Amino acid sequence: MLERVKEIIADITRNPLYDIHEHSNHRSVDGWDSIAQINIIVTIGMDFGVSFNDEEVHSLNSVRKIMHALKETAAA
Repeated sequence: MLERVKEIIADITRNPLYDIHEHSNHRSVDGWDSIAQINIIVTIGMDFGVSFNDEEVHSLNSVRKIMHALKETAAA
């Protein structure tokens, strides 16, 4: 799951995969702007078959937060 999230972020922000890690966030990744944020969350939602509300779309701005949300969704 972590690798796929990192791949999505790397692809959308046009960064090498090795630049994206568990501690990456919207401040540390070039190209992770508001448009990229929406694209990242929508793509992750489609890939993992989950949906996020508007608040989550804006608050899931780090790899850790995204992973936490996906694990909570999977546990529910």
